[in-house]
Amino acid sequence: MQIDEFTLERIQSLYENLVELNLSDSGVHPYRLNELLNQEQQQELLNIELGYGWTNGSVQLRERIAALYSNRTSDNVIVTNGSAEANFLMVMSLLEKGDELIVIVPNYMQIAGWAKSLGVKVVEIPLLEQDGWLPNFELLEKSISANTKMLTICHPNNPTGSTLPLEQIQELVNFAKRHDIYIHADEVYKGAEFDGNELPSFADEYEKAIITCGLSKAMAMPGLRLGWLVGLPDDIYKTWQCKDYTSITTSAVSEYVANIVLEPTFRHQVLTRSKEFLIDNLNRISEWVDGNSWASFVPPKAGGMAFIRYDLPVNSTELAHEFRQELSVLILPGDVYGLDGYFRVGIGAPNDHLEKGLERISHYVKHKYGV
Repeated sequence: MQIDEFTLERIQSLYENLVELNLSDSGVHPYRLNELLNQEQQQELLNIELGYGWTNGSVQLRERIAALYSNRTSDNVIVTNGSAEANFLMVMSLLEKGDELIVIVPNYMQIAGWAKSLGVKVVEIPLLEQDGWLPNFELLEKSISANTKMLTICHPNNPTGSTLPLEQIQELVNFAKRHDIYIHADEVYKGAEFDGNELPSFADEYEKAIITCGLSKAMAMPGLRLGWLVGLPDDIYKTWQCKDYTSITTSAVSEYVANIVLEPTFRHQVLTRSKEFLIDNLNRISEWVDGNSWASFVPPKAGGMAFIRYDLPVNSTELAHEFRQELSVLILPGDVYGLDGYFRVGIGAPNDHLEKGLERISHYVKHKYGV
């Protein structure tokens, strides 16, 4: 099996802990445990027995997750070690050599990378900035073949922060129904919509939807490494069979915390904190873009990042390395999404980190490139 290097994760793994100002993350600045748990809960946590739990997630937690969706039960849910394991299990259990997978790009390319390694044909359908980073349904119709098994979309989108209008969500569902294919939706940024209106899950609109989600991004708890898949019971059972060959089970500590933070009122409080944090930083980066003639963007509508177009005579990977080496600031180059001429900035970083990083970038570009 030949697996392509996952460039996005490799850049972050190599450098995010070596710079002073890491602006490459796409989530919200994380919580500390003592911000989430009261004293009684902290004591309960210390008394947890560190044994194996349910290998597909405890019944209580799966019921808690199922309640986030319409007409789903614990049989529709498997709990995973982060959304990355959820993606891995989904690909390994539901796709095989000869299948075709439509990937709406840009996207978090883990799924496409795994699918290619299995001999799945990956068909990319691009989102275009001039269309507000929204899909072209004519291209989608032309991409269908007898071997198409699944369409995957990141919604809200990584890296652009775009969201589909309700009518386009329904149009995408109708497209999948007509061709009897799965929709896989990576919804890790769901709940961080800046207008305050949480979008419906594709699982609420389409029985054959498969949803990846977790606590890492909108929920600001990446260190718990807790994610999940929601889908048809038979498909979830297949992913459970694969999980027996991977991590076996998730952490008892993480499941304990997840049960608390996914309680509806608590979840609402967490997401409100995330949105307030992100909107504040979005205003900061919007002012920064307005003040730098070489930069522009379509303002994101959700999520923890801004995708910046730049007008400079340098490749995006080279520019990212310049910022890292000269400024100790880490951004993600557009190259990792196949889009040179852009870079991604995390707006979930602490306010002072974001301001310092952007200030250093402005000063450097002015003196190095004369703009």
